[in-house]
Amino acid sequence: MKKKFLVLFLLLIVLTNSVPDMSFANEKGKVILININRTSIDDLKNIQYLNDKINKTGYIGLMNVKGSNGTSDIKSYASIGAGTRAYINPSDIDFETIDEDNKEIYFRRTGINPEYINNLNINKTNSSNQRGKFGAFLGAIGYEFNNNNLSLAVLGNSDTDEEKHREIALIGMDQNGQIKSGNIDDINVKDGAMPFGIRTDYDKLKEETRKYYGENDLLIVELGDTYRLDLYKENLNEASYEKMKKEIYSNISDYLKEVFEITNKNDRVYITSPYPKKQDYVNGYRLSPIVVFDKEEKGLLTSGTTRRKGVLSNLDISADIFEYFGIKSEVILGKSIQKILYDKNIEFLLKDYDKIVSNMKIRIPVLYTYAAFEMIMWMIMLVAILFRDKIPKNIFKILCAILKFTIAIPFVLLIAPLFNYSTKGSIITCIVGLLIIVYFLVYKLVKDDLGKLILLSALVALGVLIDAATGQNMIKSSLLGYDPIIGARYYGIGNEYMGVLIGSLVFSVVGFLEKNIINKKIASVILLLSIVILGHPKMGANVGGTITSVFSFLYLIMRLYDIKIDLKKIIFIGIAVVGVVSTMAVIDIYFIKSQSHLAGAIKKILSGGPLIILQIITRKIEMNMKLIGVSIWSRVLILGLLVVVVLFQKPVGIFKKVCDRYIYLAKGWTSIIVASIVGFLVNDSGVVAAATSIAYVIIPVLVLLTKELDISK
Repeated sequence: MKKKFLVLFLLLIVLTNSVPDMSFANEKGKVILININRTSIDDLKNIQYLNDKINKTGYIGLMNVKGSNGTSDIKSYASIGAGTRAYINPSDIDFETIDEDNKEIYFRRTGINPEYINNLNINKTNSSNQRGKFGAFLGAIGYEFNNNNLSLAVLGNSDTDEEKHREIALIGMDQNGQIKSGNIDDINVKDGAMPFGIRTDYDKLKEETRKYYGENDLLIVELGDTYRLDLYKENLNEASYEKMKKEIYSNISDYLKEVFEITNKNDRVYITSPYPKKQDYVNGYRLSPIVVFDKEEKGLLTSGTTRRKGVLSNLDISADIFEYFGIKSEVILGKSIQKILYDKNIEFLLKDYDKIVSNMKIRIPVLYTYAAFEMIMWMIMLVAILFRDKIPKNIFKILCAILKFTIAIPFVLLIAPLFNYSTKGSIITCIVGLLIIVYFLVYKLVKDDLGKLILLSALVALGVLIDAATGQNMIKSSLLGYDPIIGARYYGIGNEYMGVLIGSLVFSVVGFLEKNIINKKIASVILLLSIVILGHPKMGANVGGTITSVFSFLYLIMRLYDIKIDLKKIIFIGIAVVGVVSTMAVIDIYFIKSQSHLAGAIKKILSGGPLIILQIITRKIEMNMKLIGVSIWSRVLILGLLVVVVLFQKPVGIFKKVCDRYIYLAKGWTSIIVASIVGFLVNDSGVVAAATSIAYVIIPVLVLLTKELDISK
């Protein structure tokens, strides 16, 4: 009986594993990637055939176009082809169709037999890319297609009358800069009515498209005219520009109609703009449109890279193409594109884009104002304490009220996106109004200053933890969160709120202990659960924050139980850090497979070796050094440390009296300082995390000092 059951069980496994191959082997078609560079969503809607098409079907999204060390057309093209942020300059490439002269040049430079299209500067291209920060593998698409016996071709260029612009080949080339099939030379015609006197020969492009579509699995097409138009725009008046644009869009519309007539229902078509128009970029609209036509469905695009509805990265295109053909690649960082059914997709995207741009434009002014205001208040209060005999007590009451007011700012910046603002004016009005309401409610609910500080801190910590655990919908749009245009982070808890969370959580927990609202066991459970939320790949997904919180929270727990901190305890904490981070990595890679930053880094290390670790460490150090020099948060951190040093010295002994009076608070403050140090060291923008956390030491200390000195009653 057991043998029969075992045979039946094994048979079921074999049949189950066989079903996908039997069911789906013939369902895959071909992929066409059409680049209409330097266009916006509105431009795509002005292309008649495309507008009619996307009103009925198609998934649309906005694409982050960053490369390594900044943005440019060529970096975005290279990043699409590499599936990782790449570094490259226009002078680093020279793609040519093979002839008697250049095939000898290519072989002389590489020692490799040339293909039909070759990058004569491939060695220079790769050498330049080594200056990038992400270890991009240039030519990933071509490389993986060769390895999987798939074929691709590249058509078109964006050449002007003086320069060659064949960046499109960066998408299809392999690691040797080679493309086996296509036409990047003989595809344009002279036309005096078009930018630079050149336009794409659409009759020939249609013919070549039919030919290479039939012969290849992937066809990559550059239309060229929209790029030339944007470059030439400064030479045109409005009337001539509109006339040229209308003619170009008409030609593109006619071409796209031809493309969709030759494709079938199993094909996938991408319409992309690797880079935005120059004026859009200047105006802050720095994401580019992408449309994917896959089956007769309509909606929005997202990806595991961003986890944000309607937003993805240029890195995700290669990953999505690989997913379509069943290729598992270890050389890219991008994630496959996900499709969300959404009927009013364009309306949603345009509104969300306006909100993103408004946030970006006002984010730095608001945060600089917040940080500067905080520093000014610290300095004023410190000076007032030092010269307290000459300052009226009423002044201290006002200063304490303002300091407590600043504690509420991170909470208000967190919840403000719930009110769905979309303009700069509405953002400011919302923030100011919420600050007044929140502070007024806390003022009415709690009478003593310490209680107000604890409640405001608890609101911040609870808000961040709940939002992190439920999809980060508020942090994603918060001015203290992260910006999809900058693209440093798209999901989880960013370093700004990571520092805020650790500082506010520690202070509120020890504050509740001081007030006898909770006991040590409950405090320990709260801290440990918060580590899980901060580190979980589907929640906080902050590796540096996880390391910081484990170190800081375990240190605090030991202090709460009066355990002596020695070398053995520090080693234990270090082992705990490794254990927690490793656990989160295992959960991500083998269970939930969310492909977070941690999983991506580990996979990159496994494929690239120790050099990748060095690149990660170097990138973090470089970012911190850069921020120390230019970020206002570095001033906040430095000033905070100076305030602590001064208060240790003057007034003599008063700081010790406060610590003796509030034993739990003192232990919490040391834990926050530990978190600031660790956070600074292990995060690529650690100065931000350290600065936002140390505020939960400075503000309570300054307020409580006035009580101890009896100058604010």
